[in-house]
Amino acid sequence: MTAESIVLLAALLLILGRLAAEFRLARLNERHVLAHADHVPEPFRNMIDPPTYTRAVEYTLAKSRFSRVEDIYQTGILIAFLFSGILPWSHQLLVEHWGLSAWIQAAWLVAVGVALSLPSLPFEWVAQFRLEERFGFNTTTPKLWWTDRFK
Repeated sequence: MTAESIVLLAALLLILGRLAAEFRLARLNERHVLAHADHVPEPFRNMIDPPTYTRAVEYTLAKSRFSRVEDIYQTGILIAFLFSGILPWSHQLLVEHWGLSAWIQAAWLVAVGVALSLPSLPFEWVAQFRLEERFGFNTTTPKLWWTDRFK
């Protein structure tokens, strides 16, 4: 096994380990929420009424399920970016046309960050305008949502 393949395998294992840890933590949180779902916790009894608390519990569980799907998708995107060869290819193309200046390197890093964030936009939209609206928690307009994304 070459040093490069060991590094790639280690990176893959770390990425998958992170996903497994997130799943485990989400499951622990869901169990805790379900164990306390039947009554408003004592410190919050004067601040939140039972129907609102029930809605918050349902939202937390729905958001957790949605997040698992999103986490799998994002992990797939990250693995595709890291292991497809597109990053070294795009960097080499940039260097051939623009050189190795710090500004060009910074621009490439920003472009990679933007490229990695674009596939998550549909999930962010659904979370904001479907999931949160379903439970009455959304206070954002589509215009404000898009403005926030461009900042």
